[in-house]
Amino acid sequence: MKKLLLALSLSFVLYGCSTTTETADTSSATQVSSAAVSSEAKETVAVTISLKDGGTVIAGSEKTVEIEAGANLLDVMKANYSIEEADGFITAIDGHAQVEASAETKAKYWLFDVNGEPSMVGAGDVVLQEGDEIVWNLTEM
Repeated sequence: MKKLLLALSLSFVLYGCSTTTETADTSSATQVSSAAVSSEAKETVAVTISLKDGGTVIAGSEKTVEIEAGANLLDVMKANYSIEEADGFITAIDGHAQVEASAETKAKYWLFDVNGEPSMVGAGDVVLQEGDEIVWNLTEM
């Protein structure tokens, strides 16, 4: 009986020691992982953004901005320009608003190019990278 009790006690002690060691290893791995994420979050990239109305650059609208790597275009626009939105679409930038079609005017909508190519996704889905050139154009339709 004493041998059984001793063996059982020894098993609990060994089990307790092994669990603590695993926790310590996991904790240090988490700290390393967190440090890696922190250093990545501090990385910045430069992008250039300009606004056009009917193909003509709007005076004073071109900006080269330093942003966190991995930032999306919509967040960058909100941080650097005065933006109005409706239903997830940008409707005005720095006071230059879209125009709905009427009998007297054609509709004008904000569209944007990324590095000279028309974007096929919304500004919230565009992840910016070093050197990207974004051109917003208030385009007549």
